[in-house]
Amino acid sequence: MEPLAAYPDVLRTVPLGRLLSVAGHLVDQHWGRYLAEHHGLTPAGMRVLFTLNHLDDATHRDVADRCFVRPATLTGIVDTLERDGFVERRRDDADRRTVRLALTDKGREHTRSLVDRMRTDTPLTSVDADPARRAVIRDFLIEVITTMSDGEDKRLTTQHQDTTDDPRPGSHPC
Repeated sequence: MEPLAAYPDVLRTVPLGRLLSVAGHLVDQHWGRYLAEHHGLTPAGMRVLFTLNHLDDATHRDVADRCFVRPATLTGIVDTLERDGFVERRRDDADRRTVRLALTDKGREHTRSLVDRMRTDTPLTSVDADPARRAVIRDFLIEVITTMSDGEDKRLTTQHQDTTDDPRPGSHPC
């Protein structure tokens, strides 16, 4: 199968919600490769580092909750981060059954490097290099995020109420 870039005219007729989904997926793939190649991290590992950077020191369960994973899932992620020297586990002094997680100096250094990289705000395309167009894209993305982050968005899950038998490009949300 050829890459989608070989069909720019076809992409112009794809509904906007689908384009947003595909674009997000592609950006995630590129970011995941960057993390692996330059930092030896997975996206899940990066989330743990960012969470610990924000909390400084936290229980295993608290980090799992904040990363939206089960504690058992977090165990494997932390095993890798600990093996690679990014995170350390410690028993809680007050309750020896509780495991606490903290960044190592290497973990803090990599987290700082990632934060700096993210704050460079380098344009992804020629479109977002234009400040006016970038502002429109930013407004759109912020509205999508805030509209859909409060739970189920009925526009994506209910049947389209259009009664015509003439499906047009863009007539369905996704």
